Amino acid sequence: VGRVHVDGFSLHVLHPRKLRRYCPARHFSASDEGSETSFADTSTMLPPDDLLDIGPSPFERNQKWLEEATAELMDLKTFPIGTLTPDDVESITGLMAAWVRRRSVDAALMVEELLKRVVDDLREGNRSIKVTTRLYTIAMDAWAKAGAKGTAQRAQLIHDAMVKMYEQTNDPDIAPSNISYNTLLNAWGKSLDGNSTRMAESVLTEMIAAWKDGNENLKPDAITFTTLMDAYARSTDANGAKRCEELFDMMSEFGIKKNVYTYSALQNVYARSKRQNAPQLAEAVLQQMQDAYSEGDILAKPNVVNFNAILNALSRTPSRANAERSIELLEIMEKPVEEGGYDVSPDRLSFALTILACARCPDANFGAQAAEANLEKMESRAIREEKRRQEVSSAAPAAVSIDVECFNVVLQALARCRNRDAVDRVEAIIQRMEEYAKAGNRNVVPNIRSWNALLNAIARSNDRDAAKKAEKVLASVYDRYNSGERTAKPDTFSWAAVLSAIHNSSDPGAAEHADDIVRKMEELYEAKEIDYPPDVYHYTIACSAWAKSKQKGAQVRCTQILTHMMERHNAGYPGVKPNTRTYNAVLDCISRAREEDKAEQLLYHMLKLYRQGDTDAGPDAFSFNSVINAFTRSNRKGSGQRAEAILDLLLEYSNEENRNVRPDARSFTHIIAYYSRRKEQDAPYRAEYILNRLLTLYEDGMKDVAPPTFAFTSVMEAYSYSKHPDAGVNAERLLKRMRDLKDKYDIPNLEINRQVMNCVMHAWTLSGDEDAGLRAEVILANLERGYASGNLVLRPDTRSYGLALNAWSKSSTYGKASRALDILRRMQKQRQDGNASVDPNEHAYSLVINSCAFSNESEDEQKEAFEIATTLFDEMIQSDNIEPSSLTFGWFMQACARLHKADAASRQEWLMKAFKLCCERGLINDFVLARFGAAATKEMYREAIAPAELSLPKDNTYSRVTVSQLPKEWTRKRFEKRRTDLERQSPWEPAR
Repeated sequence: VGRVHVDGFSLHVLHPRKLRRYCPARHFSASDEGSETSFADTSTMLPPDDLLDIGPSPFERNQKWLEEATAELMDLKTFPIGTLTPDDVESITGLMAAWVRRRSVDAALMVEELLKRVVDDLREGNRSIKVTTRLYTIAMDAWAKAGAKGTAQRAQLIHDAMVKMYEQTNDPDIAPSNISYNTLLNAWGKSLDGNSTRMAESVLTEMIAAWKDGNENLKPDAITFTTLMDAYARSTDANGAKRCEELFDMMSEFGIKKNVYTYSALQNVYARSKRQNAPQLAEAVLQQMQDAYSEGDILAKPNVVNFNAILNALSRTPSRANAERSIELLEIMEKPVEEGGYDVSPDRLSFALTILACARCPDANFGAQAAEANLEKMESRAIREEKRRQEVSSAAPAAVSIDVECFNVVLQALARCRNRDAVDRVEAIIQRMEEYAKAGNRNVVPNIRSWNALLNAIARSNDRDAAKKAEKVLASVYDRYNSGERTAKPDTFSWAAVLSAIHNSSDPGAAEHADDIVRKMEELYEAKEIDYPPDVYHYTIACSAWAKSKQKGAQVRCTQILTHMMERHNAGYPGVKPNTRTYNAVLDCISRAREEDKAEQLLYHMLKLYRQGDTDAGPDAFSFNSVINAFTRSNRKGSGQRAEAILDLLLEYSNEENRNVRPDARSFTHIIAYYSRRKEQDAPYRAEYILNRLLTLYEDGMKDVAPPTFAFTSVMEAYSYSKHPDAGVNAERLLKRMRDLKDKYDIPNLEINRQVMNCVMHAWTLSGDEDAGLRAEVILANLERGYASGNLVLRPDTRSYGLALNAWSKSSTYGKASRALDILRRMQKQRQDGNASVDPNEHAYSLVINSCAFSNESEDEQKEAFEIATTLFDEMIQSDNIEPSSLTFGWFMQACARLHKADAASRQEWLMKAFKLCCERGLINDFVLARFGAAATKEMYREAIAPAELSLPKDNTYSRVTVSQLPKEWTRKRFEKRRTDLERQSPWEPAR
């Protein structure tokens, strides 16, 4: 007719009126997503929408062709307004469908232009053509797939225009249908708008109302409910799962048959619901499907989509049990029904979700191992399927194929697990990926996320050379990028991983090295060799490295870095403004340097910034705790009160300015521990006051301050080290409070264990109370009973018995020697019964001997005490495992001197024997010499000292004899048996 171009039948452009031969405008899909989604988005596993069911278009394979054909049809010189034919409209329909598949705003606008072109022709009076519901539906679908904000509102405008035109003309060709409504509902479901579910619900309400008024064309169907449920799956509506259950039941009320995709939509809602029982709910839906299918409902037969929905739920609720269940489910999917399986072939997504469920497992070691094992299974399956596909010359893609993201999830899991061989395993997987790539599979070429996983694994390893290895890997990645691997371009995360490796190293020059790396990044950015300059994260790691270094002047360097960051921020560099973590790193460094005044000033500066609107720099609990910690490390007078003032400031800030910042238990325990070390009279009272504040907040509902065991034991120690007369009573009162809190609230970090019970005994030991021995023995008996009943945290140790023995040694209670001996025998029995934490050592024997030495009661008691002392002393002398120390000899000599109601001859005999043995063993020291001098007669002393050949005066002032005058053989070991600093500070110090 004169409209055909000269090259109208060329391969480049077809005449629009011939297009329908190649692109028949069959019903177009309002949402042609497949059941398999990308690995990055597993939440929208919907059915292929067959609302309009357009077939494949050649335009998809030649975008230029589509654009040229559209331009030709829109050319008003070629096709003037009013001249379109029905064939032209059919061609326009095909063009609109092709543009929809481009999924962009520009494509949606072009679809609207094509629709407008038909409407313009109709308005011009062209009665040979029609504008149909299908055209409006395609236009709405174009906006549904555009993936931008406001697209659902645009689809709503198109729908409203169609409805208005229908109401004005009553033209059946543009009568709204459930397909058009479903398309609008789909647009709202995929909308980025915050009220998407509310708008989608209004669409459903409108459909139901019209249907109940007699419009059968608007009766909701399975796709309607499936699409709405998917909208809830995409939303953050807290009641989404509950509403979808109602929609699911509503389908039965309306007589609508559920299909496999309806079930999967409900499963996906559960998966996205954040419920801990989401996997169980998803599996319950699967069971409903199986029940319905067994009763003859063929539409309810489960397929891989439903199993993937369960795997999706398992991957979103990380736990070891769910990881194990995902592995189990994947294994039994393929098994025949008669073997307990489901007879469903897993696809790529099945493997990917199983790997993800394992990788997210809180048990990092198990998760990494399981993820790696399932990746290997996936690789084997993909290789088999590809081989079979080639054997049968199939063009269809394999159901299971490998890609880089599946590998990256495993690599990241390995990087997090911190196993010794994690780096080697990551390197092995990357090597495998490169081998696949060389064999032709470019989908698994390692990208920068792969290399970053390797860098992170190196950074988290304990390898001394981690920093060097990380820098070497980064250099090799740059080589790959420069050689043409464009997906391997290092990013800011790559440099951050290298900085972390340096930060985590034990290299004394790590802080300077971190500084050098950040400076290098600045230089590379200025030289345009990297895309982004160092940001706040990189500078923060450098500050943290300085804080960790403990170098003199580290706090000065941190302050300089902070100033440098502000200068660069003011100069316009992106992402470099210091944030809370940066300030915290500097605070930590200043606190470690014990510059508490500067730490306090920086905290107030952070508060000022926050109050001026810089919320990124607002202090958090760590900020306040750092300053509190700085004051509690200080020896300056009044530091405790200043730490309390910072705590008050934190509570005020939390209550009145930033409720997102909550104090934690450390905010209180730092101060409690400070007072437990102080010698001021009011120190224990201040410690308990802070503890009571902590408990009050916790019982008022602030669960972040759950009291730990350490808080109570620190207060007990405060009473103990101050030698408060009621230390034991107060310790038992605190122990009862612990039990009450544990029974009432079941606080995880509040555990009544051996350390707590030892603290109570320690308090009794230092209290000076007459009943200290009895009370300590009661606590020890509680420990023994608890351990005997199977409570391992109450297993007594050497210190437990030592504290009880020490309490008896200081007691003035009748029968203390026999009670102390009984405790020693119980101690030996514990060891014999397999309690490796108990060692009846020299010090335990010595404490019993000390108890004997200070038994000052009746003659019978003294005789019994002396017999116990000699028995134990002889056991030690005869033992191959227990060697008496200078302390033992000194206390035994005290027993010989003080227990004067025992047989005198026997006491003198044992005294001389002990002195000679002490000389032979080289353990004579000042303590032993003084105790022997106090116990021996003048004649005995001369006889004992005679081998030293000392010239003593006639008046026998033997007290003037010193250790230095004695033969070296007698004193050679006196320093070897000196008690350690820990022992000197222990509460075992007995009476002398």
